[in-house]
Amino acid sequence: MFKRTTLSFIVIALTIFGSMAHAQDANGPSPLSALDTSAMSYDILVDGSLAQDNPAQNQYKTLQAAYAAAPAGTATRQTVIGIKPNVYNLNGGTQTPGLMITKNFITLLGLTNDHRNVVLAGNLGNKEGAGSDTSSYNGYVIIVSATGFTAVNLTILNYCNLNYEYPGNPALNLTERSPVITQAVAFQLSGDKEILDHVALLSRLDTTFIQSTRAYFNSVFIEGTNDFIGGGTESVWENSVVSYPTGDGEGTVTGTVFVNTKFTVPSGGTLEFYKGPTSGGAYPEGNSLPAALINCVFPVNTDGNTVSLIKGFAPTTPQNIYTVTYNNLDVNGNPIVLADASQGAVTHNLSRELSAQEAAAFTPGNILSATPTGVQDNWDPAGFLATYTGQTVPGLAAANAAGQGSLPYGMGMTNGTQSIVSNQTTATVSATVFPARAPNTITWSTPSSLISLNHSTGANVVVSGMNTTGISQYVPVNATAPNGFHVTAWIFVQPPFISAPTLASTPTISAAVNGTVTLNYKLNAVPNRTDQSVISWFSCSDASCSSPRPVGISNNNMPLQTYTLQAGDVGNYLKATIQPKWDISNAGPAVSVTSTTRIVPSNIVTTTVSPNFLNFPPTPEAAFISGYWTVQGTWQSEAPPIGGSFVNGWGLRVASQGAAIYHQEDAPYGDEQVSVVMTPEKTGGQGFGSPGTGADSTPTAQIQNADIYIKYDPRTGNGYSLRFWRTTASANQVMFQLYQHINGVGSPIDSNQELTGVFKPNTFITLSIIGNVFTATGYNTTDPTTLFLQSTITPNTYGGSGTRWSGTVPAGNSNAYSFFNISYPGTIQLVTTAKLTKVTDGYQAVVTVTNNGTGTAPNVQLTSASLGSTAGTVPAISMGNLLAGQSSSVTVTFPASAGSSGAGTAEKFAGTYTGGTFGGSFRATLP
Repeated sequence: MFKRTTLSFIVIALTIFGSMAHAQDANGPSPLSALDTSAMSYDILVDGSLAQDNPAQNQYKTLQAAYAAAPAGTATRQTVIGIKPNVYNLNGGTQTPGLMITKNFITLLGLTNDHRNVVLAGNLGNKEGAGSDTSSYNGYVIIVSATGFTAVNLTILNYCNLNYEYPGNPALNLTERSPVITQAVAFQLSGDKEILDHVALLSRLDTTFIQSTRAYFNSVFIEGTNDFIGGGTESVWENSVVSYPTGDGEGTVTGTVFVNTKFTVPSGGTLEFYKGPTSGGAYPEGNSLPAALINCVFPVNTDGNTVSLIKGFAPTTPQNIYTVTYNNLDVNGNPIVLADASQGAVTHNLSRELSAQEAAAFTPGNILSATPTGVQDNWDPAGFLATYTGQTVPGLAAANAAGQGSLPYGMGMTNGTQSIVSNQTTATVSATVFPARAPNTITWSTPSSLISLNHSTGANVVVSGMNTTGISQYVPVNATAPNGFHVTAWIFVQPPFISAPTLASTPTISAAVNGTVTLNYKLNAVPNRTDQSVISWFSCSDASCSSPRPVGISNNNMPLQTYTLQAGDVGNYLKATIQPKWDISNAGPAVSVTSTTRIVPSNIVTTTVSPNFLNFPPTPEAAFISGYWTVQGTWQSEAPPIGGSFVNGWGLRVASQGAAIYHQEDAPYGDEQVSVVMTPEKTGGQGFGSPGTGADSTPTAQIQNADIYIKYDPRTGNGYSLRFWRTTASANQVMFQLYQHINGVGSPIDSNQELTGVFKPNTFITLSIIGNVFTATGYNTTDPTTLFLQSTITPNTYGGSGTRWSGTVPAGNSNAYSFFNISYPGTIQLVTTAKLTKVTDGYQAVVTVTNNGTGTAPNVQLTSASLGSTAGTVPAISMGNLLAGQSSSVTVTFPASAGSSGAGTAEKFAGTYTGGTFGGSFRATLP
């Protein structure tokens, strides 16, 4: 039987905004109003000074033991766990939280007059005490998955990456585990009807995961760097402080209403609310609810985008849902308008200022008295706090305007971004008013004459195009609720499509010229239209092309009319398919044509391998075929990032963990150089989503790291690489090390490693193996950081290369390659000698070609031979690749008509190799 002790209490009300000279964890004055709950009643006591637990008196030394003993409460009677001032250790395990609360209606009550005195703390973070090499875990201090959870007057802290100074008692100070910031969650909240009052939530990365259906935060201090709030379905934060202690970062908030809340950042810093498309996220759309900012205070927007909605660059396409604002000021008392994004031109398209009528809906009573789509149950958290703690919660919580509980405060939109063709296709757009109990009367309108709407009211509208301008463009369609709250659909309206073009004649594939072949075709002309035909290229082992292998694709509405030959094409036929298309037509039926002859070695004019990723087919292949790329896993063709560029115009993005691309080369090669340009989506130098190690991955256990291979044979897994990974030694640097691979098992060549921040957008990495020296260098176009590693190795004759990425790949975590160049440096000096003998019916010469240079001579072939004026018969075979110092021989026959034995003559020989020619001439006596 639990005994509740009822004691009197004193409430001291102070202004909400105190000094922010120090971060909350640095023992500065509390930025929150004071609340004295030291004499409030409770059911179970937690007292860290106890010698041992006393279950008979409901007294426990640890919070874990007290929670284990606590029964679930009810909606009318919470089970209250009172906690005396102290620091309580809530460290969990590598995969478990410090405290998991699943019982309904539990209250954690700090028995103090300063929330900083009751500290629930852990210091585990991902890869820093929690998780493992192959799995992530964010070191959760407390996870709540229950209804009716309440926390009052305490601090929940993950000090994995920060120091905490306990007020008045240095013996209780907490020291960070590591200065390297990792995911370290203090508090995760899910369930419904949750309240936090006078609570501090402290960490750096991922401070909280707010996933609740409804939650109310009053006088809460939260700080973090990135992804540190969340928001759940809907939550209201009143009279609170949101701090960005490092001067950069985004809260990642949806479904969150901030009222009378102050946002702080150190001088010169910036703050954002969402991750944008260039920082691994997307602006809230569809049925999500962006943030609402009502009567809030911000830093001065000195650069126009010091305070902005999106980190990075804004989306390039119009968005449907607005972040709404009302009567917000900067710290100097001036009105403030939030920029769309922290980079790029300062624009204001993603937010809008509410009218007074719309703003009246943003009260806790209206928003939280039911779920957005549920029936009203009149949950009143502000009223609860007034009763429970004696507080009169200021701000909009005190307002009780007419219609409270049924005023529209949000709208969801379905199919809000569509493309239509005038006179041919239509778009149906739907909208939903939140909350569901509000009148669902929606008015549809548009200011444009390029579309028509089938009606002006209703849950949805059909949009028809009337665009006769010949130019496609976005057109707005507004959906408006009775109180004026509105969202906007953007319809991409195209002119009427014309018929797909027809071919004027049957296409043909040209003979190879300068290492390329061209699809010759002509469309029956239509004035003022642009050719966007879809052309694909395939390699075929037979003339019927029974097993086509994709080798080139059209992309970005640009026909791939000319295809650059690859070494793997030698001996194969080429097939091209074309689907004729205008810029305002659908693609027509495919027409195919196959080359009449096979590709021969002389058609390949260079040994350098350098694909254009605009036309690179990311189709997975199982076979390693010499001279071709083999794709494993999922890759995506990638346009240049918004506001950025790719050095080769287009990129190839990793889309599945463990994906790889390999270039197989069966011919022997000597020296090799590989140059790569990469752009990671983690742009701060950390590169990967989480720390990894230099260990090998397996299909079932992926380690977050990556390789760039050189002098590598993908088929057998032998060769060398540069391996790199994010490490717990730094939050903005990556570890690089040279590796050797033997039968698929990688190991460091030596102990040399380099921890550097070079891995940023447009990182240039060059690997070279010259003789027995393996060198890796790197730089980027963002800052002066560099990479240099060098070691001696045992040379091999492999000529392949490639890359593998086993980092995670959600938006914001992956990597894009925009340039990949494989070359074989050195000089080529081919010397020809011959040994002439007499045979039946003529003469025979064994011709030897020796490479006296320093580089590899690829695809060496003798093409002609003569004795005097008499031509010999030269076998039509390749002598292969000649490494430096290597020789190869071929036998040539001559008829007896070349001359009589003992006669003097001139021997002449000529040949080719990829990229050049060779020959020799010398006097001889016929044997």
